[in-house]
Amino acid sequence: MKRVAIIKIENDNVYDAVKKAIEAAGQPDLNSGDTVIVKPNLCAPKPYDSGVITNIEVTKAICKYLIEEMNVKPLVGDMPIVGWDPKEVYQKLGVKEEVEKVGAQFLDFSEEEFIKIEIPDGKKLKSVKILKKAFEVDGIISVPVMKNHFLTGVTLSIKNLKGLIAQDQRTKIHVLGLHEPIVDLFQALKGQIKYVIVDGTYAANQVKPSGPYYGPIEPGEIVKMDLIIAGKDPVAVDAVTSRVMGLDPTKIKIIRIAAERGLGEIENIEVVGEEAKPFKKFKTSFKGRIISFLSRIWTAKILNPLAHPLAKKLFGPQMVTLSRAQREVGEGKEGKVVLVGECDGCGVCVKSCKVNNIQLVEGKPVIGDRCIKCFICVEVCPKTALAIQ
Repeated sequence: MKRVAIIKIENDNVYDAVKKAIEAAGQPDLNSGDTVIVKPNLCAPKPYDSGVITNIEVTKAICKYLIEEMNVKPLVGDMPIVGWDPKEVYQKLGVKEEVEKVGAQFLDFSEEEFIKIEIPDGKKLKSVKILKKAFEVDGIISVPVMKNHFLTGVTLSIKNLKGLIAQDQRTKIHVLGLHEPIVDLFQALKGQIKYVIVDGTYAANQVKPSGPYYGPIEPGEIVKMDLIIAGKDPVAVDAVTSRVMGLDPTKIKIIRIAAERGLGEIENIEVVGEEAKPFKKFKTSFKGRIISFLSRIWTAKILNPLAHPLAKKLFGPQMVTLSRAQREVGEGKEGKVVLVGECDGCGVCVKSCKVNNIQLVEGKPVIGDRCIKCFICVEVCPKTALAIQ
């Protein structure tokens, strides 16, 4: 049974609530000296108390706990939504200066390398350009803010992972239908997601499409929830948070699909702390319902060629046709890893593979059938014994 903690913030003491939540749900499966990406939602330059982006006080509290209680090094970063310049967002939010106050390091995603990976068994998203560092660190902690979304019902820890992919991939995922592709992405990252902490200090209700590309960045209502929700299973945490928001997680497609694929629990959950009851009934804005209806048209195979001009006018030039999206991210990646040189069985490649697809057999690496083709194992091999064929 998965455990999820719901902790009420008392007297605005965010750190105390974060600490209680982590210890009630159980610490992340990390070792002393590990490095993790702490991934808040920094989608746009909005106030930290807007419910649209993760409250910086929650991010800082998590980093402080990781450093002081677990001796884990946090790297804080996110890629804003399409239409926003990342450096402008980072500068306006002052996120670098804030996280450095508690000893964490800011990771400027706009200066980091993105690599194309393949997603084995991906239903719609077969490949994607993603932050290389996501597969170099020892884990990822997803820190979404509690808010609803006019296309997906909620935007929580699973959808928050979209901030790890390159901006030019976002609209392609939307055209592919959003729900299945996001779960495909989650499936590829599952082994790296060590923990989830939902920022429920302020939550955005009736979020309206606004700003560049009609992103979900304008709250119809800001609700002071004063909650921290934490756990090791992203599906379980998102399911519990949905219930807190007055929503049925079995009707949230991303959560339901993830559970159906066996990626986490949606029902068999032990909740500690506060009761998993609706603290507030969240709902979609009228404008958001219109966009949601239109999205079903331009993601349909038959209607997409007709609806694409409207979608492009609404969301900008990065909105591609369904056929193009299927060509660019609906197909796998060429090449495979092979042993070409002398191997001394050091095991560096095994440790570098974050999907556990390499094993040493009689002192030699054996590549399994779950390779995501990040090819990091080839880069780190000290004997250059591995190659891409």
